[in-house]
Amino acid sequence: MRTCRAAESAVAGVLLVVSTLFLGCTGGEADEPPEPLDGVVLARQGQGLVDGSNITEYAASCRAELGRLTDATFNCRDGTLLHTTNTPDGMTCDKPVWLDLGGKYCVDNARLLKLKTSNPNTEARVICRRYKAGLDTSESFQDVAIVVANKTSGATCYFQALSGSGADLNGKNVPNPMADPASADAAERAAATAARAFYISPQRLRDNSSLHCSKCHDSDPWMHSPYIDQVAATVDGLPAGFKKGKYKLVEEAYLTNAGRGWPKPETVTTAQVKDGDGNVGNQECTTCHRIGTKNTCADWFPRSVDKAAIPGRNAANGVWPKSHWMPEVLPATKAEFHTLYDNHIKALECCCTTPWKLGCTTFTDLTDLTKKRQGTGAVDFKPGAQKCVDGTTGVVALGVSIAPIVVAARGSGENSCTSPLTAPLCASFTIERTDLEGTTTTLTEGPNGAPLMACASHPQSPYPGPHESFLPLEPGDLVTLSTPQRYAFADNHDLLEFVGWQVSENCPCANGGSTTCQFRTRGSRHWYGTDPELPEVTYEGDPEGFHCQALYQRTEVCRTPDAGVDAGTDAGVDAGYDGGPGDAGWDGGVLDAGIADASVDAGVADAGITDAGVKRCDGGVSVRVPVGEGGPTPVEDCEVTEQPEEPEEP
Repeated sequence: MRTCRAAESAVAGVLLVVSTLFLGCTGGEADEPPEPLDGVVLARQGQGLVDGSNITEYAASCRAELGRLTDATFNCRDGTLLHTTNTPDGMTCDKPVWLDLGGKYCVDNARLLKLKTSNPNTEARVICRRYKAGLDTSESFQDVAIVVANKTSGATCYFQALSGSGADLNGKNVPNPMADPASADAAERAAATAARAFYISPQRLRDNSSLHCSKCHDSDPWMHSPYIDQVAATVDGLPAGFKKGKYKLVEEAYLTNAGRGWPKPETVTTAQVKDGDGNVGNQECTTCHRIGTKNTCADWFPRSVDKAAIPGRNAANGVWPKSHWMPEVLPATKAEFHTLYDNHIKALECCCTTPWKLGCTTFTDLTDLTKKRQGTGAVDFKPGAQKCVDGTTGVVALGVSIAPIVVAARGSGENSCTSPLTAPLCASFTIERTDLEGTTTTLTEGPNGAPLMACASHPQSPYPGPHESFLPLEPGDLVTLSTPQRYAFADNHDLLEFVGWQVSENCPCANGGSTTCQFRTRGSRHWYGTDPELPEVTYEGDPEGFHCQALYQRTEVCRTPDAGVDAGTDAGVDAGYDGGPGDAGWDGGVLDAGIADASVDAGVADAGITDAGVKRCDGGVSVRVPVGEGGPTPVEDCEVTEQPEEPEEP
């Protein structure tokens, strides 16, 4: 997989270039001549920038956070030459500048120079650009841009001078932009005075949208390209030691102006990606460096992987492998490149344009990476199903079950202690899933093709047939659990009733007591993998697995039928038999018609009542209506035996 060059800048993968400091810059007139300083020492004491009409206060803030630039002036031509090999017409070249120099990209003889600082953790570089062809011996330049950054705190200052339509800039004695007007050194005081006129004021940089440095420097202070990286870091090239380090703008509140000025630097990355060989790993494009959300996403990133044309590049350098500038160490073939990196590139492009989708994380404060905005699946970061990364890289398990006390289902009015436990009790569930292309399907079967159901699993539970109650969930899945049968039996025939779904981190139902449990997944909390350099970066995703259980509670005990009475013909207590005047209900198998008599003849009713048409069943008598209670009529399946007639009286 990808290898980062150890010998170069730790952020050498950032797909930017110092020469792209400003896009479409116009104008170059100097600020109004400064008022005399009279050696006044600025006492800032931490308050925000008050006067942005010149660089004096801004420079004081930069000195406080970065230290000093030790030389009062510098000479552009002391820097290393940035050379382009041009075609005869000068319109294309091997290493074009990634900045539109008035419709030109191959203007030769710019210079890159390292400036000395008083703080060993602070690095400073200046690029002196030419927008028009000229001899290298010329001291005239049209653009001077300076970046000063501290690798520990990430604090960064930017200074810019442009000739515009005016006279060229003199590159021989360029004033130190951070010179102290109250310095004891006369040369530094003179440089501070000259700097007020030479450099564009912070106010103008802030209010002119074409001069917003952090649009291009959105990943970190240093921006790379083949044009810039032709200069070795050991000479005047861009420094090492800033890889994934902190990054902030000095006087950020003033420059960003509550969102109306420079954009605050933010970067984006993706969850783990599955490459063309099926291997899952961290986002390759942010392994060695960060990807800023502004011009890096829009231009530098796609240009570096041949997803966008590089203006001014000649035909020879548009062919593999020169057509691809990233990753730093290319695979042997273009086909291998596509296998290893296409899915990573596609995921990052998606997060650049739609950071609200699942699988995207935007770091909103590059001095504290715990401050981030994670994609949720819908526009405006609302919950949804859309994602930028293959969901199979962030799966979590789902298991659905029925409370273990449940044995079988029962009818709402069924309460007998002798009811057979033969009705299976199951809860069905579905998964609504949206793929990378936005197509939504509803899953009702598990991986093995059986219905998605959870059924009572007590040893006495009846077998409900093939079903699946476990399956992997992908980020963005909408899980819907449907209420099972409401009424159930326990193993001792206790009567149970459904009371809701278990609600916890492992079953985040919106309303556990509802007849339907529904929730949407976010993906595994390990979806982004691990980065040993950024151990504090975590994804606020789902637990390792979900387990949702249908809960039941006992409502009452079952009812046992009376002895001697057919089960189901009475409701547990026979008020008509035992509460009336009958003598225990039965006399030798013949109903006593409700009259107490200890000497009843077998088969013949007392009190002169003729037993005509008495129904005999196995020596007993079936009863149509029990005495004292209008109850159910039992089934009669015996024969009628006629009794002999009494002789007539003479």
